[in-house]
Amino acid sequence: MLNPKKLSLTCLWSIAVFIFLTPNFLQAQSKEDTVFTIPFHMDARLLVFKGKMNGQEIDFAFDTGAAMGLAGENILEKGGISKKSKRMTMRDSNRERKKVRTGITNLVEIGGFEITNVNNLLTDMPYLVCHDYYLLGSNVIQKLNWKIDFDQKTIQVSLKPFPLESHFMKIPVKYMGNRPFLDFSFEGIDFENILIDTGFSGILDISDRQSSIQEFLASKKSLGLDNPNISLNTGAVSQTVIPTSIILLDSLRIAGKSFPQVPATFEYPTANKLGIGFFAHLSHQTIINNSESAYYLNLKENPGPFKYPNYLNLNYQNGKVVVSGKSVGLTPEDELIEVGEEIMEVNGISPESFEDQCQFIRWYYGVNVDQFTIKKTNGQELVFTRIPYRF
Repeated sequence: MLNPKKLSLTCLWSIAVFIFLTPNFLQAQSKEDTVFTIPFHMDARLLVFKGKMNGQEIDFAFDTGAAMGLAGENILEKGGISKKSKRMTMRDSNRERKKVRTGITNLVEIGGFEITNVNNLLTDMPYLVCHDYYLLGSNVIQKLNWKIDFDQKTIQVSLKPFPLESHFMKIPVKYMGNRPFLDFSFEGIDFENILIDTGFSGILDISDRQSSIQEFLASKKSLGLDNPNISLNTGAVSQTVIPTSIILLDSLRIAGKSFPQVPATFEYPTANKLGIGFFAHLSHQTIINNSESAYYLNLKENPGPFKYPNYLNLNYQNGKVVVSGKSVGLTPEDELIEVGEEIMEVNGISPESFEDQCQFIRWYYGVNVDQFTIKKTNGQELVFTRIPYRF
């Protein structure tokens, strides 16, 4: 998948409204020690599995980074929302704010577990509506324990903590507004309260505003070890094109464990976050024992390097496909296109082949190719492939 074409559905809002999130009543239809196993897929970048809302089968996108679930018109039409409630101001990963309605779901079912009176934000995020997903937030996730098996593509859920083997790596977490946070360091720089955000399809995002980070980036740039690009960030209520730089970290330290050669994206605006890409690449299984305030990783012995990115970003606007991101100074091709430029074809597909924005979104977030060939309006063809990191 194309790394800079990042998707981050994280929703943030003032701590003053967190009282609205609790309590919900949770019960099991069977014994307390029952474990339910549900298949999942990551066809559109996020971890998606089936559950029910008010008795209707719904595809849930698993997002620890969202304090509350998020539903669009697609969920309302299916009857997944019982009633609408007051408005709240939400802030997405691009720091954009929007007042949205809230709604209540009488009953959410995951496996054999039932959670009642679940509060949700109501807004039509194109990614969610076009894929017919509901964003399952931490107001539900934190009430259960989870075991994600990336090899078998199953997610297990339990009221009791999952048993562990001695070789599992433990990551202590803390919760703020239902959401999990951890601490880590790299290059002698300590970070506190980094969000574990499974609704972020990437690996690691860090704000570049901190003075120590500015010095770190300047040092890497002077050595020619940065990977600059212009990237489209998709948040819950906004999209923004921003300059970013990807740095391959020599050593990322989490809970005393070093992870070499982890690509980190430095940009602004962003929320500091560790995404689902980190866990999917480095672990066979990730256990989320919320009742113990800990994550546990069954690490791969030799996960190999993270996939190189293809920096070409595309977007669909008013029936046209336009360039929305590219590398800067990394290939000769990136000098031959401009952000906002209309293109006539991508991999032989014309914009007219897409009936609407939703068809484009489903294709774009599901495509998994190493190369894009685009045709410009002047007939010139350009080829964009994955680019090795400079390090």
